[in-house]
Amino acid sequence: RTWGKNFGVIGGLFSISECFVAKTRASHDMWNPVIGGCITGGGLAARGGPQACAFGCAGFAAFSLAIEAAGFGQHGSAE
Repeated sequence: RTWGKNFGVIGGLFSISECFVAKTRASHDMWNPVIGGCITGGGLAARGGPQACAFGCAGFAAFSLAIEAAGFGQHGSAE
């Protein structure tokens, strides 16, 4: 049960942050998921302090960038 709840929280936070970034930037490019991933990772690690937020941000942003670069994201080259 907790796996599903955690996945839902992560997915929801990522979706909300990515949509917020896209709306704020008025652009739909591969950087929206990367910035959204950074916000998600930092938000999930907020209780751990600034260093944990920085590592969470970097980790989620890197994962989002890898997904986009591999072509599995919305803006990837694979169709």
